[in-house]
Amino acid sequence: MFKVAPEKFSQSTDVLTDTVPKKEHFDEDDDLDTKCGFGPWTPDWLQGGANTKLFLFFYSMAGLVQGAHFTYLIGCVSTLEKRFAYDTKSSGLIMISDEIAPIVLGALIGYFGGITHRPRLLAFGLVIGSVSSLLMSVPYLVYGAKKLDEFSDYSQSQIVGVKAQFCDKAYNSLQDTCSESTSNPAFTVFMLSNFLKGITSVIYYAIGTSYIDDSVEKRNSPMYLSTLFALRLLGPTGGFLLSSLCLSYYEDPFYDPGYGPKDPRWIGAWWLGFIVLGVLIFVFSLPMILFPKRFPSKRLPASHKKKEAEPYKKPVEQLKDMWIAMKRLGKNPILICHYLGGVFRLNGLVGYYVLLPKYMEMQFRQSASKANLYSGPAGLVGMQVGILFGGIALRKFKPRPRMMTGGIVVAESFSFFALIICMIITCPTYQMTGTSSVTKPSFNLQNECNDDCLCTTKVYTPVCGPDGHSTYFSPCHAGCSGYNKTGKQEVFKDCKCVHNAELEIVEGDADKGYCDFECQWLITFIAVLGIGKLIASTARVANALVTLRCVDPEDKSLALGALSGVFSLLAFIPYPLIYGALTDASCLVWEESCGKTGNCWIYDTDKFRYLLHGVSAAFVFLGCLTDVAVWYLSPRLKNLYDDDVDEDVLQNAGMNGVMKTGVVNGSMGSLYGDEKKSTPL
Repeated sequence: MFKVAPEKFSQSTDVLTDTVPKKEHFDEDDDLDTKCGFGPWTPDWLQGGANTKLFLFFYSMAGLVQGAHFTYLIGCVSTLEKRFAYDTKSSGLIMISDEIAPIVLGALIGYFGGITHRPRLLAFGLVIGSVSSLLMSVPYLVYGAKKLDEFSDYSQSQIVGVKAQFCDKAYNSLQDTCSESTSNPAFTVFMLSNFLKGITSVIYYAIGTSYIDDSVEKRNSPMYLSTLFALRLLGPTGGFLLSSLCLSYYEDPFYDPGYGPKDPRWIGAWWLGFIVLGVLIFVFSLPMILFPKRFPSKRLPASHKKKEAEPYKKPVEQLKDMWIAMKRLGKNPILICHYLGGVFRLNGLVGYYVLLPKYMEMQFRQSASKANLYSGPAGLVGMQVGILFGGIALRKFKPRPRMMTGGIVVAESFSFFALIICMIITCPTYQMTGTSSVTKPSFNLQNECNDDCLCTTKVYTPVCGPDGHSTYFSPCHAGCSGYNKTGKQEVFKDCKCVHNAELEIVEGDADKGYCDFECQWLITFIAVLGIGKLIASTARVANALVTLRCVDPEDKSLALGALSGVFSLLAFIPYPLIYGALTDASCLVWEESCGKTGNCWIYDTDKFRYLLHGVSAAFVFLGCLTDVAVWYLSPRLKNLYDDDVDEDVLQNAGMNGVMKTGVVNGSMGSLYGDEKKSTPL
């Protein structure tokens, strides 16, 4: 067995060199633990793969795909709501379901996970993630695309053949039939899939990063981790880009519905990306099985040695020790304030970025495909640059605790200011006319002119009136009874409920689609978000150091594992409910079919803008206040950069928030050595 390395090194020891532990005797199990292979199969030609750089590559690629899965789902939320007639609260429940596993397993994995064969556990977790992603596509494979007869019910006749509802009382009165709903079975499948994804996340983030941190020299650990985090952040960006690509195709890619992505009836190929991601996750899980339990030239961390040296304890005794450690963490004021700061920021910023594609669709009149294309660059690209810059600056200057935590306050406050500025940026709201206003925040689409048409809100087919400014919910609500198509131009004829330029109700024609809409503020909006995230993300590595250094070394693993559960319980579960409620509160016109309410067709864009940015800014502001508390308590932080104590782990429970969403206070560690050679600020 290996000799136990001393827990403290002489300050004169060059931290660039990791001393390889000497062996008192050779042990076959130890030999297998350090060899690539599976079980007894450890061929010599495979041993060249036992290096940390190769593991970092495969682990980063798996993390990239994991991050892409999360943001791909975000990008498809509005499409799923439209396809299965979900309101925002229902889609929020789907988003919540992947947080059950971190709540139940986060602390347990943080406490016990280090003694397993971590690469194989990672492979197992990734296989579960692959199954989860493939499962998301099952509703499409079972039910197919949204049936055309759900739309063609609105055809005035087989001759007209246009999928829209006309003002035809006799015809519309016959269309009050309901087919069997596919929403509930699909909802169950989505919930199960996301629950499995949560298991993958807690295994991946709690086990993988600690394996890397334990396998490299401390001096090199920041560079490994910075590379890892930067590569992972490509995942969320890739997820938005993939959703943009997939949603540009119709749900059935081999069918032309007769309208394009900008039409509100458009349902993109939401299922396609989940198959792609599921296959990729499985591919990157396979190499993980072959990596050794530990790399041959790396010493065991001190905490691991301590655990190995302790006599065997029964599970009940281990749980008792864990409870004692948990109480010790609960009495740590810096840790509690830091936890609260992360919780507030997660609620505000994750909720904001989840709704950002929908907000861009409504406020800037973008298609779902383009909204996802813009949502990725809006925050995630700048965040990559900020994390790398912040990590390099912290490694170079090594500021004292008060200076470092003060920098966190300043950097994080830029998220608050960016949200306030974005709340001011707006576009002209389109006029949904032919309606009479009733109790806010709803519209009454029926009036004396179209009462006899028996119009419904089952399908949103906007048309533009002759004044060029007034938009009507459908040809039926505009009182149209005829249709003509010349080339690509589609015109609804004989509309008796449209307005002229003098706002007088006249009989005229209406063009298919929205009225012309111009807004020059989209680029400014994206730029403000990008700058805010770039500056705020420079604090991420410093946030990680606070998490790592404010607890005793033996409590580090538990603190970071428990953080995953805390974030899930207090942030990842509440935010879909909070933001789902504020989104639904902004709805003006709901889909109604068979006596049930489905997704929202039209939002009060001004109310949506104020609620979304106001609530998010409030959460971020509370997070900044807790950062001030950490700054006040920061003199208690000791040993920020010393390499004289073996660091146990950098388990990514806190980083779960950042790597999963790409937007908030992650626990990204940077373990320094050679602190004596530089002058701290």
